[in-house]
Amino acid sequence: MNIDTFSAGLIQSLTARGIDRLTASEYTRTLIRTLTEEDLREIAGYRTGEDFTALSESMAKLIREKAVPKATARSDMDTKVIRTPPQPTDAGTHHPLGGNMEHTRTSLPPVHLEKAAPARKIPDEMEHTKVGVPVQEKEEHPLWKEEVTRQGFVPLTSRGKAVFWTTVILTLPLTATFCALLLFIFVLCFLTVCALIAASFLLIGGEVVAGTAGFLVGVIYGIIQICTTSAGIGIYEIGLGIICAGAALALGVLTYYLATRGLPYILRQELLFGRYFLRQVKPMINRWREGCNSER
Repeated sequence: MNIDTFSAGLIQSLTARGIDRLTASEYTRTLIRTLTEEDLREIAGYRTGEDFTALSESMAKLIREKAVPKATARSDMDTKVIRTPPQPTDAGTHHPLGGNMEHTRTSLPPVHLEKAAPARKIPDEMEHTKVGVPVQEKEEHPLWKEEVTRQGFVPLTSRGKAVFWTTVILTLPLTATFCALLLFIFVLCFLTVCALIAASFLLIGGEVVAGTAGFLVGVIYGIIQICTTSAGIGIYEIGLGIICAGAALALGVLTYYLATRGLPYILRQELLFGRYFLRQVKPMINRWREGCNSER
């Protein structure tokens, strides 16, 4: 039995047991969506509707049990409208609505307007915005950090100044040598890449000239050999010329991409590294000044 036949048979069986056809169809579709491979193999073994009689009976019982609470809840939700006679009121007491009132008999206690809860005041400083995003509170920075933001360097104490400038003077030869070495390496790499870019363009011109010369020599010499000596040798020489032209063209394209894509990328990365290194100089000096201030 396939799944369609099983669905139709199950709906018919539920309808025969007093279930509405629409409800039976909905429960059957829900059951079909939850079937596993093992259940499908079991359904494939069914031959008649009597094979799943127990399943249809259990489903019908389940549907009836789910329908009973709904009916009960619906009957409880029906409220009776009653009319209350007007209550005698004192001279100083007056019902805000006045007259006869219609209300429903519910379990909720009456609401006294005089004793209603006061409206909550909106706090002046809200912790969150209406969309639930926390408002960033103002962070308190130390005074020296505020001075750093204005001046760029950590202020030195009297002892820190003495330690800092003494260290600067004593390490000045080493620091100057190190900075000069870094500058020399940077300039050398920069000039090397620029020279390689220029050499690449010159190489492209040389490859074009060499490829053209090889092609012309091969074709002209091949034609001469065809006319004078042998056609085979001439065709061979023409083929060599064409191969030389193709090789020169391929090398020219590779060199062009190297000169316009590869080497400029290396040059750009070198400049970015130099800028990043220069940006780290001020934080290094600030850490150094902090260390001079903290020394005892």
